[in-house]
Amino acid sequence: MANGNAIDFSNQDESRVTVVDRGSLHRVLGTPQLFSIGYGDVGSSIYYALGVTTLYALGAAPLALALAGIVFFCTVLTYTELSTAMPESGGSCSFARHAFNDLVSFIAGWALLLDYIVTIAISAYSIGPYLKNLAPALIAWVGGNVPFTLLILGALLALNIIGIKESTRVSLLLAVFGVATQLLIVTIGLVLLLEILHPAEFFEHLQQLWFHLQVGTDHPWSPTWPQFWKGVGMAMVAYIGIESIAQLAGEARHPNRTIPRAMVSTMVTLFVLYFGTSIIALTAMSPQELTTTYLEDPMAGIAASMPFGREYLAPWVGLLGASILFVAANAGLIGASRLTFAMSEHFTLPRLFYRLHPRFKTPYVSLIEFKLVAGAIVTVARNLTHIAELYNFGAMLSFALAHLSLLGLRIRKPDLPRPFRVGWNLRFGRVELPVTSLLGLVGTAAVWVDVIVTKPAGRNLGVLWMGVGLVSYLWYRRRQRLPAAARVEIEKLRMPEYHPVAVKRILVPTRGVHTNDMVQFAAKVAKMHGAEVTALHVIEIPPTLPLDTFFPEKLAVADSIMEQAQAIGREYEVPIEAQVKQSRFAGETIVDLAKEGRYDLIILGATPRAAGPTRSSLGTTVEHVVRSAPGRVWVLTGAPPTA
Repeated sequence: MANGNAIDFSNQDESRVTVVDRGSLHRVLGTPQLFSIGYGDVGSSIYYALGVTTLYALGAAPLALALAGIVFFCTVLTYTELSTAMPESGGSCSFARHAFNDLVSFIAGWALLLDYIVTIAISAYSIGPYLKNLAPALIAWVGGNVPFTLLILGALLALNIIGIKESTRVSLLLAVFGVATQLLIVTIGLVLLLEILHPAEFFEHLQQLWFHLQVGTDHPWSPTWPQFWKGVGMAMVAYIGIESIAQLAGEARHPNRTIPRAMVSTMVTLFVLYFGTSIIALTAMSPQELTTTYLEDPMAGIAASMPFGREYLAPWVGLLGASILFVAANAGLIGASRLTFAMSEHFTLPRLFYRLHPRFKTPYVSLIEFKLVAGAIVTVARNLTHIAELYNFGAMLSFALAHLSLLGLRIRKPDLPRPFRVGWNLRFGRVELPVTSLLGLVGTAAVWVDVIVTKPAGRNLGVLWMGVGLVSYLWYRRRQRLPAAARVEIEKLRMPEYHPVAVKRILVPTRGVHTNDMVQFAAKVAKMHGAEVTALHVIEIPPTLPLDTFFPEKLAVADSIMEQAQAIGREYEVPIEAQVKQSRFAGETIVDLAKEGRYDLIILGATPRAAGPTRSSLGTTVEHVVRSAPGRVWVLTGAPPTA
């Protein structure tokens, strides 16, 4: 039976916790909105990923981006199957919980959370430098880039608290603008730099590009094979964020259709734009020039290298950079808030993050928390170079666990309904394992190992982040008296709303109907007025049996009812004392306890019946309590009581 404020579970594989259903996220997002979030989170990466990829891969940077894109396409397929089979917020965190347990789920979620925080900070911080090309006085007027960034984060917070639908409308508008502008740059590059309108010159440019794409030659543009594979690892950064669409599965309309469409369309768009942009960049300038003069702003380098129109294209690129980075910061904030919402729902993070705004039904606590964390990073860390190395550490670990989750569910639950099922499978008896998931697992795990081995800043900060998270997780689960490796299944109680009155001591007999309604009402009264609550369950013993007769079935029912009562108390942060008594007549026991404990309010449940000459309309127990109780008695018959 429950004791205190926690539940003691003996089952180490699966535990069940009863919580009050405070509502759910609204399903308001269609394919365009989901696309805007996915593109917004990933599309900004080319503004810095192209430079760092070329730094290692040199002239073979387009091939490195293409190979990284193939690995991420495998990841997209994995996410699509799992998010349609389990359309709930959380992404890899949710997948790992279903496939393994809450400990693995926490590792996947906590690792991914690291990347969202970095995305928010870097994206918001980078908006100012791009806007300086258009309105330098604006940044100076607010006191510099750091205060300007904090204003941006504040605007994003307000926008997301109001609602995900309103937030994605802005993101969709800016995403359309971003895609159109990048396509324009690629088109202009094809016409002016590759001379696609002149077949002879275009063919010559293609020959040069093919020669530059070679790996392991003595050409100054050619990387060694170790350099190329390092470039592929850096190119992975360009696609991190595609999983943000899966984080919104709990808010998607018709997720079986919208999730696959959004993820595939986003990935195809990014692949075309990234490959085209890299080709244009290396046509406009050498890898050496790109990685020295324009390492941090390669898109600006493309604009500056155009034969004419630079004076118009440069401000346009500045506006594009600022807008798409705003979308990226917004997408990171949305992803982080939905991820923590899902984790707290299953007791892998404190329940504080599970609170929804009473009006807008958005996870406002999570939104505020990560706005503050991102703001702190921007304020303290003026140079975000080392923090950026954390991208691959967290994301690749999370993606590898997502691939493992798909493989684990294919083995453990082969009959699980899968509206979208990845093809190209290897069959082992009844089990089918997708080739794409195996390739995705190898690719993401290899990049994560590369971070551990070759990037000390990313490794040290990443290990510190995971260590702090694991210690906090184990402490929180111990405090909740939940096994660390258990999979917690949530049972939600739906409650109506009531109007409380001022009382000090409340007695709630749980025998009869509307038990949870009565306990919830009592908890709300106690929460508002500092009252004490006691839940009482009376087991009536027939006169023909001794009073101390042991009834295991009735005691099991009593324990279950008390667990539910205390779950309601935990939700409202009101300790509820649980008592189980045996007696001949429940009414007398209730009245005697009310007198002994000086309770000033008793809440009872009853089902009205037709009154007759020998029975009341509410039953003998209720009739006796109403007649004999020392204080007020409220009888709940189905309609909410009012003060």
